[in-house]
Amino acid sequence: MPTDRDGTLLLVEDEDLLRTLVSQFLQSSGFSVVEAADGPEALRRIDEDGPFDLALVDLNLPRLSGVDVCRSLRGRWPEHPVIICSAAVLDEHEIALRLLGIDHYLTKPYHPEVLLEHVGRWLGRAA
Repeated sequence: MPTDRDGTLLLVEDEDLLRTLVSQFLQSSGFSVVEAADGPEALRRIDEDGPFDLALVDLNLPRLSGVDVCRSLRGRWPEHPVIICSAAVLDEHEIALRLLGIDHYLTKPYHPEVLLEHVGRWLGRAA
């Protein structure tokens, strides 16, 4: 697993361009980023490369939902910090995520500096 002085992040995003841009931005900000394009790939990366310092998870993923990815993360590391990055958080998503103890959302589209601020806050570091 890649390591970096500022932490390793799991980025789960099915939109290729957005995933690439966010990953490059976070890497240029000093983070190591492990990417996953869908739910099953996220689970594989969790098993192979985890634990992570923080996970950024889209909810609307192909083949396995972001909520299911979060359940898997919580099952392995109950206190693992997770930020949901999604254009739409439906009521049923919010209920399921709250039951998992996940209540931090960043609504798409978001500015990269806002993302960096949230990541830094969750990791207890100045962004």
